[in-house]
Amino acid sequence: MGAEQGEEGRHAGTLLGTRSILIKYSICITHYNNNGTVRGSLDSLLDQLDDTFEVVVVDNMSNDGSQLVLEEYGKMGAIRLISAKCSRGKGRQIAFLNSVGDYVVSNMDMDEVFKPTLASFLTFYHNRCEGNVLAVIPREGGRGPNITVAPRAVLSEIGGWRDLQYGEDWDVWSRAAAFGKYSWTVFPLVDRSSKHERRQTKAGKFKYRFGKYRDELRLGRDVLSKEEKVTSTQRAALLLARLALPFYESYANDFNKTFDCAESRHFVDRNTLTEREAKAA
Repeated sequence: MGAEQGEEGRHAGTLLGTRSILIKYSICITHYNNNGTVRGSLDSLLDQLDDTFEVVVVDNMSNDGSQLVLEEYGKMGAIRLISAKCSRGKGRQIAFLNSVGDYVVSNMDMDEVFKPTLASFLTFYHNRCEGNVLAVIPREGGRGPNITVAPRAVLSEIGGWRDLQYGEDWDVWSRAAAFGKYSWTVFPLVDRSSKHERRQTKAGKFKYRFGKYRDELRLGRDVLSKEEKVTSTQRAALLLARLALPFYESYANDFNKTFDCAESRHFVDRNTLTEREAKAA
């Protein structure tokens, strides 16, 4: 398929033709400079897919050689590749607009290698969470890469992803919860993740904190907890983030102030049978 240029791209149906009627799941991916993991990540994902899936990758103008790997897979027809200078949120929205599946699986990004558990996860989703925006974390009580699955109709209803570099998925979850259509669970989809070495340097860590704090403020979220021991570097990053706010669109609202994406009432335990499943067993 090769790479398409431009920020908004083209609707996937114009490229897939009759194949579009077969697609049930669109895996929408954003990518930037993951040369060390991109091939292993794609292989671990593509090995699990059949003709009911499509993969749309939006590459944020990578320059570390990983774009060449993506172009290789694009030419093979394994992925649709779109090149666009964008934030992660905008990239996810571009991928969404250029996909056609009834369900969208997002955040299966190329800094992660995946376990062969996607089919069982989707079965769980349809059995237990159908109709909701479902957030998935790899282990309870721990941070890690999250994955989102949702019906296309629901994502369209709540407005999809917005132009955020950080917290773009939390923003989708919050808007889904406001509509009463949010759940979260724990499911082992990710085998291993990149260490993000760019963030380990002093400059990289500061840049990361500035961007994260800025976008959390744009969403109206609390940035630093009262119990957290705050360093002078964190204070400086937060000050700069506050100064930058007038130059960015605000998405803050009252619901965001109280929304907790890990609240127990939204949790669906994959190890607990429903009444219908228990009777069937």
